[in-house]
Amino acid sequence: MTIVKAPTVTLNDGTQIPKIGYGLGTANFGKDCQAHILSALSTGYEYLDCAYMYGNSKHLGQALGDWKGKREDLFILQKCGKSNGTAEEKDPRKVLMTLLKDAKLDYVDLYLLHSPLLFDDITKAWTVMEELKAEGLTKSIGISNFREEDILKLKESWEVVASVNQIELHPYNAHAPNMVRLLSTCKDLGIVIESYGPLTPLFRSPGGPVESVVQQIARSKGVQESQVLLAWGAQFTGGVVVTTSSKKERQQLQLEAITRMSPLTQDEVDQISEAGKGKFFRWFMKDVWEQARE
Repeated sequence: MTIVKAPTVTLNDGTQIPKIGYGLGTANFGKDCQAHILSALSTGYEYLDCAYMYGNSKHLGQALGDWKGKREDLFILQKCGKSNGTAEEKDPRKVLMTLLKDAKLDYVDLYLLHSPLLFDDITKAWTVMEELKAEGLTKSIGISNFREEDILKLKESWEVVASVNQIELHPYNAHAPNMVRLLSTCKDLGIVIESYGPLTPLFRSPGGPVESVVQQIARSKGVQESQVLLAWGAQFTGGVVVTTSSKKERQQLQLEAITRMSPLTQDEVDQISEAGKGKFFRWFMKDVWEQARE
């Protein structure tokens, strides 16, 4: 089958990012994922979503060494921070230099602060991020798992606006008051949303009110339920979705939800969103959100 390139989203600094990324977390977390990366690249993924916390950047380097493509054809994202990290692991510069060395890269396309709780002072960390961007070690800078209050704190002193906020987002948490405010703030500031955990209603919280709606839409379109939720994740915010799988056939299905499947109608997007209001569920970074303002 001919590979179809994923459409892109233009970030607030002019950088273009594919609308779907292959993640090295969850199923790949802390594992030798070299074969999975090569499989994803051969399937047609152009965006690899990585992090210091995942502990597998050396495997990324090994995969890129075996890959026959060009570095400039890939979009590589890295994140800084680690739970109970040392002083060095809280330093965006030191972490990025380690990640670049491990993956045998000269630069990354996008570099994120992984969580506001992983740094003693997010404003100081952001200043370092701005320096790294100015030096060309990363083309763009952004944040992950940042709440509205964290963004407003950064906004008081930043010189470069975050290009993305990568967050857990699916129909079961999109309606939470603090999430609604967060999405509104990001939209106002031109911060693109990257949604991870988009398949949560099927795999981490099955049997809820979203499932029957997604099943009906999937049948009507002749596609998989997972593809419908991936499409919802991209269309609900107009942003990017990040997903993963160790199985090539699922990698293919997930990619095709963005590259080949016809978009959901606005009515279908709204049906899924409305069904999601019947349940609240969050799986990732609960320590961040437990401290969030409702």
